[in-house]
Amino acid sequence: MSPSSNPLFAEQSLTLVAALFGDGQQAAMAAERLRQTQADVDIVQPNDKQWMRKLEPEGRAIRQTAFRSHAVLMAAGFALGVLLSFLLINTWAAAAASPWMTGIAVTLIVTLVGGIVAGLLTLRPDRSAVAMQVKAGLSEGRWAVVAHPRDEAAAAQASEMLRHAGGNVLRSL
Repeated sequence: MSPSSNPLFAEQSLTLVAALFGDGQQAAMAAERLRQTQADVDIVQPNDKQWMRKLEPEGRAIRQTAFRSHAVLMAAGFALGVLLSFLLINTWAAAAASPWMTGIAVTLIVTLVGGIVAGLLTLRPDRSAVAMQVKAGLSEGRWAVVAHPRDEAAAAQASEMLRHAGGNVLRSL
């Protein structure tokens, strides 16, 4: 699914592909080859003060994703909670004995679960793992080439090109 067709995400690139290289010349050559097929490619050198901005350039879009995902998933959780409450009250005697408490408790819990899922989508632990590995490589004096592909085919192509160029490829989901 492309980012523009997914109502939860505002980012243009949902996948992060990076590769660590031993020197700047090797990284520059890999980046130049990759730029022939990918629009958004950056080189991150050791001690680069802007390294995180190069890995996550869509700060505003991430905030929009946080808002969208929470609005959509919490609303869906609320609707599902109301439906589940109705089913419980009509099929379980204990829930029927206290329908208001059942409805409030179940709806609240399912709504909060929607919020937690939205938070995980916003935090993107898969991208954080790549960022931590890049940071570790940079602290060891390695160089990184970072690509922000727009779809799965471009992500697979970027991974293969960086691997072929001799990089240690790191990729988010």
